[in-house]
Amino acid sequence: MAIDKPLTAFFGNGATQTATGVTFVKADLISTRNPVAFTPLAPIAVNTSESIFTALFLRIWENQDTSQDSQLAIFGPEVSLVEVVSDGIARPFEQYIFQVRILVRKGQSMPNPNLV
Repeated sequence: MAIDKPLTAFFGNGATQTATGVTFVKADLISTRNPVAFTPLAPIAVNTSESIFTALFLRIWENQDTSQDSQLAIFGPEVSLVEVVSDGIARPFEQYIFQVRILVRKGQSMPNPNLV
């Protein structure tokens, strides 16, 4: 049976929501595993959008509902080595690939966030 986890499971203990907004504390975007599964977001005055998204994504991945009938599931990561060319210089990187599955009733053209 799917488990409806509280907001704080994904966004940290300081997370709150109202009818029009969600608030979370950047310092709460940490791994809850022991040993830790990922490096926490270093909260500074202006974090990049990508760093905030990555911290949120990893926190959700770590705390997701793993029951078979969960409507949202994140699988992975699969890690591979790649070379990325930037400014004419090839540099090695580790590439982490996650798959996101969202279950929707047959007939919907795209997932409806109100039904997940």
